[in-house]
Amino acid sequence: MKELYIFDVKEEFYKLYKAKPGELFYIFNRIYNMKASDKEYGYNLFCQISNFMDKNKVNALIKNNYKDKIMYSCNGSEHIINNLFLNEISILTVKNPNIKIESNIKKPSFLEDLRDLKLHLFVCDFKEKNYYFITRKRSKVN
Repeated sequence: MKELYIFDVKEEFYKLYKAKPGELFYIFNRIYNMKASDKEYGYNLFCQISNFMDKNKVNALIKNNYKDKIMYSCNGSEHIINNLFLNEISILTVKNPNIKIESNIKKPSFLEDLRDLKLHLFVCDFKEKNYYFITRKRSKVN
């Protein structure tokens, strides 16, 4: 299963690292792999570069997007897609510091929904050493 961690990067760090996402990944990877004895330093570093998630906002967005879909189920802050037609099983868990997605496919359906949050979301796959920003949806001008 693929494990993705999604962070809301602060505006000033987004501007600084949008052209150099590898350097931002290096910081998050260091925090992710820190020893328990360094957790206070890691927490302080995390707070400098990332915002905490608004769990209610994220949960409401996901629930609203999937509320009528038979392939979707929810238990508090855990959202599950079990789409037999697309062979997708994805679990999105909303936590205060991040969003975690576990999935059997490369690009889980939830990633598209998170674009609606209009945040600077940075996706990290620490096992595969993969990372990218989720681009925001552009609003149509009439």
